[in-house]
Formats: sequence, structure tokens, C-alpha cells
Amino acid sequence: MVLLHMGANPWSKWQPVLPYLRDTFEIIAPTLAGWRGGSPLAGPVTLDDLTRGVVEEMDRVGFESAHIVGCSLGGLAALGVARAGRARSALAICPAGGSNEEQTQRLVKHFEMLNDLSWLRRLLAPVVLSHPRMRRVMLRAVLEHGDRISARQAMAIGKNSAHGDWANLLPGFSAYRMTSSPAVTVPFMVAWGEKDRFTPLINEQPLWHKAVPHAESHVLTGVGHIPMFDDPDQTGRLMRRWLDRQAS
Repeated sequence: MVLLHMGANPWSKWQPVLPYLRDTFEIIAPTLAGWRGGSPLAGPVTLDDLTRGVVEEMDRVGFESAHIVGCSLGGLAALGVARAGRARSALAICPAGGSNEEQTQRLVKHFEMLNDLSWLRRLLAPVVLSHPRMRRVMLRAVLEHGDRISARQAMAIGKNSAHGDWANLLPGFSAYRMTSSPAVTVPFMVAWGEKDRFTPLINEQPLWHKAVPHAESHVLTGVGHIPMFDDPDQTGRLMRRWLDRQAS
């Protein structure tokens, strides 16, 4: 199995759901192109860039094909790997890529703000995020239950953003438009966060449905854009049920 991370957050965000998976699956979690440890970008990121880096890592470890699970930007990369013919199945959780122009610009502005914090805000962040109620307020864009994670985890969400090649990532995000070609033929599921404010179902679902018409759709109740933090049990059980169906 291949786990594909979110933009601005590394593979470690999958740790809360690993207990549901590692007893059965051999897992790799490559770093996507444009992030520290991943393939460098020569220009604005494309879906081909994301796909190529994942496929190269699969080749390196000897995975001819695999079950692909991605969250947010990783969900979009999962689509690319499926289109490349290297997926046995694909599960895209709170996936990026289907936003309309207005929502895309909101995402770009969010990342620009995240990476342009003043020294004072950086200094105050550990103090503010030490309080569960404030974590819930400050992380509302990506988590419904920010109070459920630790202050260290909350700090990491912001710090990891600095590891991206934003000069090429942001223009790529702005320019990307989802298409229905090439077609995907493998089993595919798109799981949406009911409370996801970052890539909300109402904006994303129509274009994802056009891109993968046969995809199953599932709503994770009461969670935001990082469901493995908001509700690891619900998220892990969904992943395991989906993967068990495909492996049977």
C-alpha cells in the first residue's frame, strides 16, 4: 500500500491510523514532489510531477502496483497514480483538485498567510496553541476538533509548511484544472470530511464525479480536512474496510 501525504504536512500525519493497516499491508509513504525529501520542481507543479515522484518510489522498492490512499494533495496524486496504471485501487480522502476558481484562490491565500507569519506571531504561537480551546479556534480551517491534538502536533502543522517549494507549488495549484481524461478503471472511492472547510464537498464533489464517474462516495461525519487527527478511529476503520474489500 502507498500512503500519500497532504500538502504542507508529511507522512507522519498518517500515524494515528497505522494500527488499522500495518498488520496486513506492506506500506510506503513517499514524499510528494516539491516537498523536502521529494523530487525537486523545475516549474509550477503539475499532476504529472506528483505522479512521477510516487511511481519512481514504487519502482525503487519494487511495487509494480499497490493500493493507493492519499489525503488532500495526496488524494489528487492518488488519481494520477491510478491514471498511470499503477494502482490496484485508490482512496482519495478530502482530496484537492476539484475546487472552483474562488475556492482555489482561498486555498492559495491560506498558504501564503501560513508562510508569511510575522516574528511576533511565530513567537506567540506556542503560547496560544498550548490551550485546547485556542487550538480548536486557530486550526478551524483544517480541523473540526483541534483541541483533540497536542500543542506539539498543532505547531507542526504550521512548521511543516515551510518545507514546501512554494514558488512552484502555489502557481501550480492556481493553474490546475481537473479533467476526465485519461480515464480511471480501477476501484476508486472519494471520502469527504463532513466539516471540511478547506476542500468542502459542495465545491469539490462535482468535478471529482466528472473525473472519476464510477467512484464511490463516502462522508466521514463530524471531521474536517485532516480526518486522521479529528477522528482516527472512524478514518482508520473506513480505510481498512475499503482495503479489505479490494484485497479479497
